[in-house]
Amino acid sequence: MSDTLLVTSIVRVSGTGESSGFVRWVSMKERRVLKTWPILESRFRQYDLNPRGGLRGGRGLGCTADRFVIAMTDRLYVFDRQWNQVAELSHPLFGEVHDILVEPDGVWVTATASDALIKLGWDGRLLRSWSWRKDAGLAEALGLAAWAGEAAEVDYRDPRQLPPLYDFVHINGVARAPEGLLLSFGFVASGATRRFQSLLGLPGRVLKGMGMDTPLAKPSRMFAMRFLGARYSSATWLGVLLPDDGPARIVARQEGVKIPNHNLTWNEDALVFNDTHSSQLVSQKLDGSGRRQATIPGTPRAFARGLAPLGGQRFIVGSQCPTALYEVDLHSGRSELLCKLGDNVHECVYAVHAVPDTFGEPPEQLWSSAAPPVDVAVDEGPRAVAVGN
Repeated sequence: MSDTLLVTSIVRVSGTGESSGFVRWVSMKERRVLKTWPILESRFRQYDLNPRGGLRGGRGLGCTADRFVIAMTDRLYVFDRQWNQVAELSHPLFGEVHDILVEPDGVWVTATASDALIKLGWDGRLLRSWSWRKDAGLAEALGLAAWAGEAAEVDYRDPRQLPPLYDFVHINGVARAPEGLLLSFGFVASGATRRFQSLLGLPGRVLKGMGMDTPLAKPSRMFAMRFLGARYSSATWLGVLLPDDGPARIVARQEGVKIPNHNLTWNEDALVFNDTHSSQLVSQKLDGSGRRQATIPGTPRAFARGLAPLGGQRFIVGSQCPTALYEVDLHSGRSELLCKLGDNVHECVYAVHAVPDTFGEPPEQLWSSAAPPVDVAVDEGPRAVAVGN
């Protein structure tokens, strides 16, 4: 397999004017970073008050034999094998993009702000969109029936348009499995957490009703309160199977998480995911049997995120504290440092992906090959935009 990896990261609490994340070219053979590029920032970042991720940083990665996709918080950058940027894809549902899944006919995208799974074709056309809101049985199983139904019709890329309550399940991972798509619902807040969040957000709603545009009245501020509420109650991580035919169903569950879990993939006959809450990589079958885990080192915790299979039971996993990559063997339960990426205690790996041997070496300036933006009209479904060649 390829010797090189592409890695994206997020720098938490980075201010406006500072790089909020990076893309790195890493050699597994040399165990070091070969090239580093600052990400392209969201045009809406100045309006986001979330102190953690929000509109910061690089996001998911994926590829086919001739296309590589690098996701940012509200758009996808598509490169050919010579690392020429050939397209830039976006959509109003792309609010706080997380993981992606690249397939021959397009890209599946998870977007936590809109609670949506979206598939765009290479021309920017919307091929499919899905949300737990559209599945009454799943909404009931999630304990979210009261919030089901149609989502707000807004541009979720713009924090100023977000509804007061959003991101109910933190859909942050997607992978292909034999029966369909596996989804990670990274952080499903309990009813108690929701009520606590609503209580803390009451002053902001009053101020907003009075027409006072203050930080307390921003949806992003209420979202930050959601994690504060989880410290005093509980939340749940769920693995959800969206079959090619039939309704979605819950296939994995972890109670009592305080921070979202991340990433997932299908490996041999098991689901593999980053248990970020416990700083572990976990493998288990859909019936819960055959569980294996390996701890990712970190001080005080690694915040395990970023997952790339190497074959068999071997994986690359990213971390924070330190910002690093680890080689993990689930068969032996061992983790070994591959390389350290940086010294900023606020920087965390987001995604890791092997680069196919069919791709050349990227240029010194990754983003300099972009073509002038060109809008592409879409005549079916909600408006999508594709810019580039």
